[in-house]
Amino acid sequence: MSDDLRTMKTFSRAYWREAASQLKSIRMLAVAAMIVALRVAVKFLEIPLAAGLKLSFDCYVNAVGSLIYGPVAALCVGAVSDTVGYIVKPTGAYFFPFIFVEMMSGFIFALFFWRKPLTTGRSLAAKFSVNFVCNIVMTSVFVKWQCYLLYGIEEAAAYNLINLVRIAKSLVLFPLEAALILLLLEALTPLLARLKLISPESIPAEELDRKKLLRGTVLALLCSIALILFYIFFLKDFLSAHNIKLL
Repeated sequence: MSDDLRTMKTFSRAYWREAASQLKSIRMLAVAAMIVALRVAVKFLEIPLAAGLKLSFDCYVNAVGSLIYGPVAALCVGAVSDTVGYIVKPTGAYFFPFIFVEMMSGFIFALFFWRKPLTTGRSLAAKFSVNFVCNIVMTSVFVKWQCYLLYGIEEAAAYNLINLVRIAKSLVLFPLEAALILLLLEALTPLLARLKLISPESIPAEELDRKKLLRGTVLALLCSIALILFYIFFLKDFLSAHNIKLL
């Protein structure tokens, strides 16, 4: 490819041609199939942290896959993993639009990580974007739509698109999740580069100040712990007493 991956713009034609070309690579398709299997396997594994807060593992597998094969393949992986996951372990009535939540999460991760240098800020921005777009906006809209179609107007009216308690739960964990994603990707990047699953040019050595990256990760972890404790001992009860529900 003639374009330097380090200077390739996310919304350039060259970027999207390269992203689409990943679907023609047998190696990338094999990786995509492995990521689908892993996402299905970990989809139902969760670690409860506090009332209403739980740490799931799907986002970490999703982030690694998106780093490797880019946004176009990420859309396909999201669609397949959602479908296979429901077949393996159905949870409630199947509602097709939820497939777009899975597709969009991988797509967003890929926009931040594929062919980009790894930084603390990028990891935080990626996880915040996934939580906001997929968990808060898309999931809320689709749940209300599902309630309306399957259970009637009264059930749909009882579900509020804007619910501060639900929004807080979606955002409290994102710094911790972002820090863990950063640790995982930073640990795997040298191996993935040696296996030629990612391009060495995508994360230039001069841009990867490991000490700075480690400091950022530790800071994010400390902030995460403080935020979780703040939620458990104050914010949870405060929001329950002063919850705002709209729409």
